[in-house]
Amino acid sequence: MVAFLARSLASLAVTFVMVMTLVFVAMEALPGDAAMLRSGIDASAAATDAARRELGLDAPVIVRYAQWWGDLVRGDLGDSFRERRPVTTILVERLPVTGALALAAFSLSVVLGLGLGFLAGMTPGSRFDRGVLGYTTIGLALPEFWFGFVLLLVFAIAWPVLPLIGLPDGGGAGAWLRHLTLPAITLAIPRAAQLARLTRATVLEHRQADWVRTVRAKGGPASLEFRHVAANASPGLFAPIALEAGGLLTGTIVVEQVFGLPGVGAMLIGAIGARDVPVVQGATVLAVLVYVAMNLLADVALAAGDPRAREA
Repeated sequence: MVAFLARSLASLAVTFVMVMTLVFVAMEALPGDAAMLRSGIDASAAATDAARRELGLDAPVIVRYAQWWGDLVRGDLGDSFRERRPVTTILVERLPVTGALALAAFSLSVVLGLGLGFLAGMTPGSRFDRGVLGYTTIGLALPEFWFGFVLLLVFAIAWPVLPLIGLPDGGGAGAWLRHLTLPAITLAIPRAAQLARLTRATVLEHRQADWVRTVRAKGGPASLEFRHVAANASPGLFAPIALEAGGLLTGTIVVEQVFGLPGVGAMLIGAIGARDVPVVQGATVLAVLVYVAMNLLADVALAAGDPRAREA
């Protein structure tokens, strides 16, 4: 188990370094820089150069890259070019909105996806199974923002039972829950569809095993078959569930824009437009860390549930 964890940590560390390097290179390749945006379009060359020196953009790329990694190791994400505040502070202010949205969407997608997938897999060819397949096809084919606009038109405009956009200034957890309901459903629809389709396929595969056919041939109750299939199919679903959790942080970007939520996603869109490199890199560090942590959790859970995975 120790060797398995060591291999997983080494692989994830390499992934983290590669992703962060790609983000740095991509931001450097974009035309223009933050100094031009800060000094203004009509500013003189001297003013732009002064702004570039102030932001530390006059140093060679390799020097800035090394300095950035040094700061990152110390836990320093730098200061925002646009807001002139620590990136960590900005992330802490925005994270509660994104975290609450991601948690609500994750809970809904897991309950809905696993429930529909298990029931469809246990009743192949039934009307329920065909209905689930239809839902998964639509849920995976259409983009998230389409579901968001439809939900807004139905439940916030045509039948105004839920808030339209934004978050309340007060009202406590109940008000937050009402404002996050439509965004969470929007975010959960495609993820629940993907998880339901994968769960259904996993259940169908296990139902064809010899020991399940033996239980069925002996006239065992359907509940016994379901318990056996669920127990053996569940370990194989740890990884996709964890990956869904890890990807939710970046998946909130579009949904936050549709529903006007002041989260990390909206912050990231604004930072990209303003060439605010420290904020973009800080948000990416957060997203990659969450994804890597969820991936590691999935590996540990899979190894604990299936000893054969430790030798893979």
